[in-house]
Formats: sequence, structure tokens, C-alpha cells
Amino acid sequence: MLLVPIPEGVNWRRPPPVTLVLILLNALVFFGYQSGDTAREAELTRAYFQSSLPAVELPRYKARVAEEEPGMAKRLERAPRELVFVRMEGDGKFMRALRAGEVVKPAEPAYATWHEDRERIDAIEGRLSFRRFGFTPADPRPVTWVTSMFLHGGLMHLAGNMVFLFILGVAVEAPLGAGWFLALYLLGGLGGDLLQWAVDPSSTVPTVGASGAISGLMGLFAVVFGLRPVRFFYWLFVVFGFRSLRGLAVLPLWIGWELLQNLVARGHSSVAYMEHAGGLAAGALLGAIARHRLVAARVERFHEEREGEQADRADYDKARALAQKLDYAAASTVFARLARRHPADADMMRQWYAIARRTPQLPHYAAATNAVLGLPGKDAATRRWQAEVLAEYMRMGGVPAQLDAAALGRTANRFALSGLVTEAQAAADLLFRIDPAHRYLPAVWDALAKAFARSPADPASQASAKRYRTLIVARARARAQNP
Repeated sequence: MLLVPIPEGVNWRRPPPVTLVLILLNALVFFGYQSGDTAREAELTRAYFQSSLPAVELPRYKARVAEEEPGMAKRLERAPRELVFVRMEGDGKFMRALRAGEVVKPAEPAYATWHEDRERIDAIEGRLSFRRFGFTPADPRPVTWVTSMFLHGGLMHLAGNMVFLFILGVAVEAPLGAGWFLALYLLGGLGGDLLQWAVDPSSTVPTVGASGAISGLMGLFAVVFGLRPVRFFYWLFVVFGFRSLRGLAVLPLWIGWELLQNLVARGHSSVAYMEHAGGLAAGALLGAIARHRLVAARVERFHEEREGEQADRADYDKARALAQKLDYAAASTVFARLARRHPADADMMRQWYAIARRTPQLPHYAAATNAVLGLPGKDAATRRWQAEVLAEYMRMGGVPAQLDAAALGRTANRFALSGLVTEAQAAADLLFRIDPAHRYLPAVWDALAKAFARSPADPASQASAKRYRTLIVARARARAQNP
């Protein structure tokens, strides 16, 4: 079973930093440190078959398998001895008995030689990354509780874990924050190790991989998203598709699946299902504490923003669909709603204006024009576009009184300060017609007077500069007389 969350409203283009660092660290450990395991494994295999061990151990291992798994015993008889050796080394139950002196007993004549060779082979095997830093329940060295999370059994193991780490990390790190996310990620991995140790404390088989910590993220995800609907991709045998489920509803499904897998495998799988279950349970418990005690306000703010983004996406899709049906008035109504929520979004304003200008006789055209004029306009391209929109509004018979005086005043001021003199004049004249006493007018007139004064050889420019200075003086006198 595969059940992967695909939460909407999450910015997939900018994944959180801790998630990326964890992925990079896992990759560096695998391709850097663990790449040396190939040579170490070759040395182990060569030393083993040059010793006395194969003649003593392999027949006894085959006999043990014949007693417990007759079908497997037949396959082992046809298998190369190297594969039999690998399977034997991975059989935790047999290796525990072997090292405890229950398979080759001290009373046997071959015991002394066997014991010496076995210690030498174990020493070589101990240099393998999974033996040195993997988590072994029978030898739970403190450092391995953490180091095991950054080791992997193969490229596919690494790739699968990193895909899930990316998906869950992108979804969970944002509401928790980088610091808490990292702490809970590691604690979730420790929770997985703890359950694995509690269930099989005598196991000598090391567990490696980020699966426990990633399972912790799954538990965190379920609790952080709670009863909010989340879109999931599911795959069960040959059935697959997408479905919206409550975040918390998938937690028992995830845990139940791991417990079922563990029951079916009955110790014959290399996958640590109980570690996954432990990570899920630990992640859910930690997530509940974090959500309600540690970062409650941050989580709620994240959900409010996410739901706002979902509403924006729905409105945007609706507006585009209405425009395609040539219902420009209805499309403009939806865009107006979006513009109120995002007044500085130039790209959205361009789309709204392109639709509203198709019906200039409707009030939405003036509203879209005002929204464009209200953009911050710090860059030259936006200022030029605002000038074009304003000029087009007047050419298409727009009513000056429907323009927003405050937006027009700020736009006129920006035009004047940026050297768009002609455009600033047009905007200032419109503003004067709409509101002769507007507070922006003196600043715009001053900027225009200074701009025209820079051309002393041009009588027309000097006349314009004088006119604007006169207007400024007249405004000052009017205010003095009517404070």
C-alpha cells in the first residue's frame, strides 16, 4: 500500500532549508562514506571463504533452514555459496545462536579454530558501515541511535526515503519552523529505534535508514493537518488514484499497515516494520505536543495562509474559466476579489485589466484601472505600464471621477520623480479635475516645476515651471487663509 500526501497550498518550488540539508547529508554519507563498503564487503567475502568457516557453518545453516523452511532449503542447495553466506549473515536468529556457541559447541574439536576465524571475520564485518554505525538492538550503543538514521542499504533505499523526506518535509517544516522540525525529526527516528529495540532486544541485525525518522514525519503530518482535508495519492496493488482524506484519518491506516506487514513477514524480511510503526506513533505524539503546546500559533497561521492560497487558486481558476466563456463582467468581479487580497500582485493586475478593458462601459474597468494605478510601481516597467493604462483609460472615454484620487496622486508623484514628465502632467491635471485640494498636488507640482526648470533654453518649459510654482504658491495662500 502506498498513501502519499499531496497537500495543496504548499510552496513546492521553495522547499524548507532543513529538509534540503537532511537530503544532502544522507546523500553525502551514502556516496561518500558508504561507498567504501564495496571494498569492505569484497574483503569480508574473500577472507570468509579462505577460512575454515564455510565448511563448518554453511552446512549447519542449510540444515537449520531445512528444518524451519523446507522450500527455502531446496533453493539454497542450488544457490552459489556466496549467496548462502549473505543470507546466513542476515539471519539474525541463526547468527545469535552461532555467536552464542549453540551451533558450533565448545566441546567440538573444530571449535578453537572456528572461534578464532569467526572473531577475525566479525572484526572485518565490524568495519562495514551498517555494522559500525547501524542500530543493533542487542548492542544499542548511544551513537548508533542517531547515526543509523543517515545510513542506507542501497541506492533504491536511499532514493525512496529521500523522495518521502522531500514530500513530507516540504509539508511539515513550514508549519513547525526549522528548529522544531529538526528536533522532532530526530526524536521521531529515536522513537522508531526504541520500539524496534523493545520488540526484539536480542536482535543482532543492524537497522539502517531514515525510514524511522520519515515515519515520524508521517505521524507529525497526520497530527499537524488534523481534521483538515488533504489530497492523497494512493496505490493498493493495481488500484491507484487521488482522494481527499482527513490528515488524522490516515494515521491508523499507516500504523496498521506496518503492523500487518510485520505480522506477514514474521521476521523473514529485512524491512524494520516495527521501527516504522514506532516512528509513526512517536511522530504523532510529538506532533500533538508541538501543535497544542509549542508552536500552536505558528501552525494555525500556516493553515490560515494555506486555506487562503487554496481560496485564491479556486478564485483564479474560476475567473479564467469565466473569461474563456466571454463572461468578462463576472470574471472581473472575481478578479476584483483577488485584487483586494493581493493589491501588490502586478501579474494578477495585468490579467484583470486585460479582461476588464474588454467592457470599458462597465464599472469594473475603472476598478481595474485604479488597481493598476495603486501598484507600488517601484520599477520602471511598472511605471511605464501605469502610464499606458492611464492614457488608454482616457482614450476609451473613462470617467475621471471614477478614478481613485489617492492612487492617482501617488502615481503622478512617481511619474514626476522618475522623469516621466508628460505622464506626470496628465496625471496631475486629472487629479486636479477630480480633487483640486488633494494633498499630493503640491508635491507633484513641485517635482514638475523642477523638471521643467532643467531646460532653461526652452521658453515653453520655463513657462510650465512658472505655472506650477504659481499653483504651489496659490495653494499655500489658500491654506493660510482657510487653515
